[in-house]
Amino acid sequence: MKKGLLQGIILIAIGAFIIYWAIDHSPNASLGEKVGDLLEEDSYRMSEAWYYTSLVAGSIIALLGLRNLLTK
Repeated sequence: MKKGLLQGIILIAIGAFIIYWAIDHSPNASLGEKVGDLLEEDSYRMSEAWYYTSLVAGSIIALLGLRNLLTK
């Protein structure tokens, strides 16, 4: 497997995970999710600034991976 292809796949996976993590820990959760967070001892919600930063960073990383995947 070519180095660029492997790097592209890894970057896409990392970017997708960061986007998933941000969406899963969104500060814009529904009321049901917020009540559920109160019952769980290890619940976590991101601040809005980190939420949008994570979405942008994950998107950029995934796009770089896609570029690597398509050009190599």
